[in-house]
Amino acid sequence: RCSREAILFACVVMGLMIVRLYDILTSASLSPNVRPSLAAPFTSSVFNITCVPVLLKEGQGALENGMAVFRFTAMYSVIQYVSVLLLIHHESTLGDYQYLLEDLGIVLLFDFALGYTKPSKILSSVRPRGSLMHPFTVYSFIVQTILVVVFILLSMWLVQQQPWYDPFHFIRAEYLAEGEQYISYFETTVNFIHSSFQYIIIAVVFSIGHPHRRPMYTNIPMLVSTALTVGFIVMILFVPPDKIPAMELANIPSNSFKLLMLGLVVCNLLLSLGVEYSYRVIKPLQWLLKLFRCKKGHKNKFKCLIDELNAAGNWPYQVDNSL
Repeated sequence: RCSREAILFACVVMGLMIVRLYDILTSASLSPNVRPSLAAPFTSSVFNITCVPVLLKEGQGALENGMAVFRFTAMYSVIQYVSVLLLIHHESTLGDYQYLLEDLGIVLLFDFALGYTKPSKILSSVRPRGSLMHPFTVYSFIVQTILVVVFILLSMWLVQQQPWYDPFHFIRAEYLAEGEQYISYFETTVNFIHSSFQYIIIAVVFSIGHPHRRPMYTNIPMLVSTALTVGFIVMILFVPPDKIPAMELANIPSNSFKLLMLGLVVCNLLLSLGVEYSYRVIKPLQWLLKLFRCKKGHKNKFKCLIDELNAAGNWPYQVDNSL
């Protein structure tokens, strides 16, 4: 036999569920004969509410995909700004074809590939981030920017410590006019190669889909884009510059230094992945970031009602029939 408190509590919970379900169903039509409209932008071909979990999973996945593409585009601007600013400090800059490779060959490719990640097969109860100023988004952006600056500076400093380092390296290219030369800096070459790898690293890191999206290996366009870009940048690193004079790269004579650069890329990837996973694993970090939200209370009415019920103590009050 159930007590009155349990029955009343069950009625309240069912009422809240019905209200939430009604809010969801008002945006999906269960009749295939009804055209999509502002009130019901989605139409289900099944005459029951089994479309609701599918709609929620698709919505969560689309929101996370949009957030990932935006974050990647923002970090692309930061990486290129930092790399060009450091090169200007060394009185150099990227070449035209280097800009072309970064903008069209890498960034544009990943902008399209990131959005092809499908939603998770299991509906998650975790609410996706709906704000660009979410504490984790800001935390990730700041720490990833610090990693970008540190590793580009480290790669340029390491090349200056090599015994074969030459500040000025004149190269005569066949496609230039008679008498023209370009100055190929080792800093420019190292900066370009490592920043190109950083675009790929950021794309891989932001493709982490748990819990609202499927893993990266299920996104075939993302895998193909990663394999093509990594293979092409590695080829540029090890192929002699005179084979590809349009890239305006300096000839790095040491294969050990090239392997050292690949080691820096791996370290950068591991640290960037650690930053993204730290928020999901480290509970004190989650608590610390929530302090910066300055959230005074819940905006959803059903959460406010639950807080009121919890603050009421023994509710509903039981009448003493013995009096």
